[in-house]
Amino acid sequence: MIARLAREPLVHFLLLGGLIFAAYFWLNPGATGEPEDDRIVIDQQQLDHLKGLWAAQWKRDPAPSDVAAIIDRYVRQEVFYREGLRMGLDRNDEIIKKRLAQKMEGVANDLATLMRPPTDEQLEAYFRSREDFFTLPAAYAFRQVLFLPDEKDGQSHIEATLASMRQGAPIPADRLNKLALPAEWPLTLVNDLDNAFGGDFTRSLERLPVGEWSGPIRSGYGWHLVFLESKQGPTLPDFASVRDYVAREYEYQSVLKAQDDVYRELLGNYRVDITAADVPPDVTARLAGQ
Repeated sequence: MIARLAREPLVHFLLLGGLIFAAYFWLNPGATGEPEDDRIVIDQQQLDHLKGLWAAQWKRDPAPSDVAAIIDRYVRQEVFYREGLRMGLDRNDEIIKKRLAQKMEGVANDLATLMRPPTDEQLEAYFRSREDFFTLPAAYAFRQVLFLPDEKDGQSHIEATLASMRQGAPIPADRLNKLALPAEWPLTLVNDLDNAFGGDFTRSLERLPVGEWSGPIRSGYGWHLVFLESKQGPTLPDFASVRDYVAREYEYQSVLKAQDDVYRELLGNYRVDITAADVPPDVTARLAGQ
């Protein structure tokens, strides 16, 4: 009987499984006990796992600032997850349903208060407190003539065209909308010009005189002759003209602040122990102080 059992594959499987479980609990003596639900531990193995997930998504190893964000995101998730367990949100019974409904009514009331449209006075005060954010960048209005890098007699052709237009000649017909790039550019923000021509071109515009043909200056397309018609420095728009944008930004920042306030309050219920080696010291100190 015993000899026959010894030859059974199922018995071999059960014995091997038992050995594996025994080895696991011997190597992880705390695995059999209940976890401390007020203690969040980020050991080296856990951090390596989180960094591996991050690297798989972004196709590079995380920098120290990325490691800080990874840890913050993990701790935040653990806090909300454990609070959900404490509230019994994972159990489906009538008491929890009633309590959850009451809590959601409270959340809905809070969100209704949070999302209530602010007054114009509140929005304008917010606008004035963040003038640097709402200030528009510099802008330029100009005409341009493009010469491709591989054009024959390029330099001499550029010089001849520049001299001709300085004498009042129009833009040559074969240069209008070269590569479908408009010759006329109304007052355009530098952000949009950077996207269209590249940053080197936009920075060169700052050095050009207004009211005459200049150049050539380089872009991603080639070389340009430019007639700078006007330029405008960074300007703060009238509040009335950007009120809707200010309202959207105010709402967005208010939601972020409310979420962060809840997180910070809940985080105070936990002790965060970071035993991993390669964690930025300021992250360890900041979370350990909770």
